[in-house]
Amino acid sequence: MKSFVIYISPAGTTRQVAQTIGKTLLDLGTEVESFDLGARVGIPSLMARIEEAGDETCLFIGSPVYAAHAVPPVMEFIAQLPAKGKGFSVPFVTYGVVTSGIALPEMGAVLNKKGYTVIGAAKVLAVHSLTWCAEHPLGEGHPDDADTWVVNEMVRKVLDKLSTKPVKALPLSELDYQPVPAREGMKKVTMAAARQFLPPRQVNTEICTKCKICVEKCPAGALALEPFPVFGAACFLCYNCVRLCPEKAINADLSMMAEQLRKGAEKTGEPGSRVFL
Repeated sequence: MKSFVIYISPAGTTRQVAQTIGKTLLDLGTEVESFDLGARVGIPSLMARIEEAGDETCLFIGSPVYAAHAVPPVMEFIAQLPAKGKGFSVPFVTYGVVTSGIALPEMGAVLNKKGYTVIGAAKVLAVHSLTWCAEHPLGEGHPDDADTWVVNEMVRKVLDKLSTKPVKALPLSELDYQPVPAREGMKKVTMAAARQFLPPRQVNTEICTKCKICVEKCPAGALALEPFPVFGAACFLCYNCVRLCPEKAINADLSMMAEQLRKGAEKTGEPGSRVFL
């Protein structure tokens, strides 16, 4: 069995979980390859290697939760996977306390359809990516040691599953853990709708040096210099451009986000990290 750990991680926390998964797989003697979709290079080659691995393949696929969903590059990648007969998969998400949304059931449904039977899943608590500038970010300190332990246990149990034939699938109904009214509301949330209530970004052309760092670090490939930064439709509002601009030439007023999101977390009351097997 060959494992692939595939993820996108604008703020770094999904990468942290992916690295934990990869290390545990290696420690347990599993052949593993890790790939960051945010780099936006080498994806066709990765697809080819997954196809060459044959049916003895397990994909660990991770995404942060934005606007209740997995980010578009992850869903697009899953949709483009080569069809399998007996491949397996383990979707995982990181979320900033408010809600893990419906990302896991959405990812799981497409993975099953492509022939990568879902045999496990995880949601992992993380710092909310829109509160990094707050004195005490929402989800501060997460993923912590307890979250990492949960992830390690998931990997061990997934490998136990794979060693027992026939491999038992995870019913996708177990990933529909959100209350029905909330779940139905989340289905209607889109990136276009999120843009209506999230702070807009502004480019200060007087101090922008056209260094291209925002273009290079955009995990969606949604930025271009024309001659100053312009945001395309592929943007999924990670605000990496704001966070990473060395000149602070791209700005957004996120000062009120921490309090607003904190109230949202109190309303949902969603428990923290959890594994599904």
